[in-house]
Amino acid sequence: MAKKGILFKQLASMFEELENTSSSLEMRHILAAFFKDVSPQEARMAAYLMRGKVDPGYVGPEFGIAWKLVTRALAESAGRPAKEVEHLFHKKGDLGTVAEDLAGNRRGTGLTFKEVFKELRGIAYAAGEGSQDKKVQTLAHLLSRGSPREAKYTTRIVLGQLRLGVAEMTFLYGLSEALGEGKEGKEILEAAYNVLSDLGEVASQAVEHGVEKLKNAKPVTGVPVRMMLAQRVKGLGEIHEHISGAVELEYKYDGERVQAHILGKGKIALYSRRHEDITQQFPDVGKALLDSFLGKEAIVEGEVVAIDEGTGKLKDFQTLMQRRRKYEVEAYIKKIPVKCFLFDVLSLDGASLLSKPLEKRKELLASSFQKSGGVAFTASLRTKNLEEMEGFFAEAVDWGAEGVMVKALESFYEAGSRGWNWIKFKKDYQEELGDSFDLVAVGGLYGRGRRAGSYGSLLLAAFDPEGNRYPTFTKVGAGFTDEDLGRIPSMLNPLRLKEKHRLVETDMEADVWFSPQLVLEVRGSDITVSPVHATAKDKTKKGGLALRFPRFLKWREDKKPEQATTVGEIYELYQRMKKS
Repeated sequence: MAKKGILFKQLASMFEELENTSSSLEMRHILAAFFKDVSPQEARMAAYLMRGKVDPGYVGPEFGIAWKLVTRALAESAGRPAKEVEHLFHKKGDLGTVAEDLAGNRRGTGLTFKEVFKELRGIAYAAGEGSQDKKVQTLAHLLSRGSPREAKYTTRIVLGQLRLGVAEMTFLYGLSEALGEGKEGKEILEAAYNVLSDLGEVASQAVEHGVEKLKNAKPVTGVPVRMMLAQRVKGLGEIHEHISGAVELEYKYDGERVQAHILGKGKIALYSRRHEDITQQFPDVGKALLDSFLGKEAIVEGEVVAIDEGTGKLKDFQTLMQRRRKYEVEAYIKKIPVKCFLFDVLSLDGASLLSKPLEKRKELLASSFQKSGGVAFTASLRTKNLEEMEGFFAEAVDWGAEGVMVKALESFYEAGSRGWNWIKFKKDYQEELGDSFDLVAVGGLYGRGRRAGSYGSLLLAAFDPEGNRYPTFTKVGAGFTDEDLGRIPSMLNPLRLKEKHRLVETDMEADVWFSPQLVLEVRGSDITVSPVHATAKDKTKKGGLALRFPRFLKWREDKKPEQATTVGEIYELYQRMKKS
């Protein structure tokens, strides 16, 4: 029977242990020890707070309390002048450490986890007139009752600066271990998380009912499902090495992949790949989908693409990104018209379609929506003939698409997985290396000439999901426009660290180190073995893999660092290159 009423100091202690280790295995053991002793409700709360949230990411607001306000709260809690606290912050560079120092030898009042969570939730949801003052007062009151360690982690939680380095899979391994399960239990939890997209819900259900109860989790309308991903090939001739028989080819649009949840009664929610709610940024898409839908409720996926109304041709991703705005939405609807090209349905009128073959899902999608000015079905072709595939690919590129998606007709929708049932082939593959890479900025090198005073190049890493690491793969300085260069400091300076992040692996030196959070898309000409980079170092036995002649393509603010290109993908591509 799970114990109840744990103290907040136990969570803070766990955070400190996690912060002081870079071992993925040790992280699992720390998490397992904690989750053995919590109630279902506490498991849910802990899962959220570890991500700096008080609700699942697709729902919960940010705390909305900047460092200036936190400084005020710290001053009030410690009875010190705000200027003194600011001075300490500039000296130490971390308000969490300042909070710890200001608490002195305070023992704390034995705050329970539930008490603290309730107060933090109040801060996150405070809105309207006087809300900023209310946030400061609530935080100051909370800080004044905490021990030094509790004050440190409370401060870091509200600032979104925990940076514990616990990847989602590491969390699920730890939870499985806590419940007496091993790798099989972790795989059940992972499958459930891929459908429910809520670590708190998964943790709560697992603690209350056991891991087995989470088998065959069903999608819930209004709760985003983690999107299925595709593998890559260097040429269309490789397709039948991975998929036998006829396949379905679709245009691969250069737009924003959207998961639309039609909730009934005229309500709809649109989610990005990162599960951000982007409904308000694309109200025209929401209305078009509602108007064309023939059922009661559904979860469908499509690509929102900017279009040229005169020619009907597709515009690029950067043009579309001008629509991702909070203000002047109506003006930009007219300035940049878009269309949603539907390609899959995951749930229909409450029934899960994840285990239905693609061919059946396509039939249901076609019978559930009418074409309109704002909604269409992705252009597609069913064939097993290579010549027809190449012709369709040329047609897609000519129309403004990036390339094609190739899908197995009998494939199920594998939420959150990247397998060979979906394969992508882009026009870039004919020009250089067989794909672009989504990589995480982990370091910066100062520039010269017109880049003096800013960053001349960025050190980029892939993601190793098994090891929970960010091994470096390349550094990029080419491809940035003047506008891009101007944005880099504002995007990366908030992520600066005093030293290399403990989860980053590299033998390269950087002038500045960053917390691995910002994702960039880059392309290069070749993959080679490097003495300084660390990607797949354990596999090559000669050194890490490195991308040669990289150049920046675009920012991927729609992707989390854990959605970056993986070490396994890069190594597999390297092996294929060696054989060709």
